[in-house]
Amino acid sequence: MKKLLAVLLLAPLLACAAGWAPTLTTTATWQSNASNADRASDIIGALQLRVDAASTHRFSLGRDDSLFLGARLEAEASPRFESLNRAALGPTLTYAHKFGLGPFAPIISVELASTGVAAHDARRSGLAGSAALAWRQRLDESTRFSLTYERARHDARATLFDRTGEEGSLGVSRELTPEWSLHATVRYRRGDVLAYATPPRTDLVALAKIRELNNTFGRPFVAYSLDAHTLGGALALTRTLDPATTLTLGYEYRDTTRQPVRYVNHLVSVAVTRQF
Repeated sequence: MKKLLAVLLLAPLLACAAGWAPTLTTTATWQSNASNADRASDIIGALQLRVDAASTHRFSLGRDDSLFLGARLEAEASPRFESLNRAALGPTLTYAHKFGLGPFAPIISVELASTGVAAHDARRSGLAGSAALAWRQRLDESTRFSLTYERARHDARATLFDRTGEEGSLGVSRELTPEWSLHATVRYRRGDVLAYATPPRTDLVALAKIRELNNTFGRPFVAYSLDAHTLGGALALTRTLDPATTLTLGYEYRDTTRQPVRYVNHLVSVAVTRQF
């Protein structure tokens, strides 16, 4: 816990050192079902503290094409459950093409990212990578939408914590006033999910690709790695505090299903973003 808190405190310094107009976001999120459980007795809520520091430099490839080279640092800490603490650092590479001139021309981009992950629970450490295709467009002076498809993979030291998945999302942003904006997102994900339950659970044994005893939440759970799909929706209200700082209040709903089991999670968050 102490090591990860140090990373959280050092993140602003690391961002500034990049020298590429970095962005720093700090977020506090309450999850109602961090254990991904479907029985009331196994559902455990948790507070998650997170820092995201990103820095990107743009290289022009002509009138309509750009290449963005960047670096990203992510750090997460759970005050109650140290096994969930982690930090990740790695490069990003994005190619973007704009179809025409003017603010309403659509933009398509391809982003590749890789990270090295260090976790308090060493079995969760490893290497991760993702590839994403996105379409963004301004519909009018106040409204934008984005459509994104992403595939991601995390190879952990322990097979139980490997994660492979694909996700599609549709987002719409609306500027309500010069200071306030509203963001809505719908997501669908298919891939590995880690669920925790008190044994015996013969239904989960039949579905799990791998399972083992686990003490992440301070109780003798069994962790089950399942292939499941998740449908989620999120709303976020953003307030501009000054030209470089925003405050965002968010709510997200996740419904994860692998018949005959189902996990529901409610997430409430507050985030501050600062552009340097």
